[in-house]
Amino acid sequence: MNVPPDEKLTYFISSRTGFSIEKREVKARAFSPSKKSPNELSVYCISSLTENQVWEIGKRYVEGKIKIKARADFPASIFYENQFFQEKNIKVLSAPHPHELHANITPIPVDKEDRDEIFRELALISELVVRPEDT
Repeated sequence: MNVPPDEKLTYFISSRTGFSIEKREVKARAFSPSKKSPNELSVYCISSLTENQVWEIGKRYVEGKIKIKARADFPASIFYENQFFQEKNIKVLSAPHPHELHANITPIPVDKEDRDEIFRELALISELVVRPEDT
């Protein structure tokens, strides 16, 4: 099922090279699919959550050996309004595992130029949220 356009999504970032605190921006390189699921990006729907709840999802369901350092928040509407995403038939679909608010951006193309364009578009629209020290 498609995630509605009025939903706010987040992508957790574990690499410091994926964002700039000084410029308050998310970099395109932040968006990299996992090796076990290279054709999709794992995101979470966060419109109904508090900041603490969002970080708790990150800690419980995303964080592994590498600590989450930040997140990229962006509207699901980009998948309905952006011509590039529409032409490539890229959608954000509910995928309630491992959490009921989990979703996948899919399909992430194999073609490097198309992948880079997707990641640039997501970075441009994203708001950087740096992890608070106490979480």
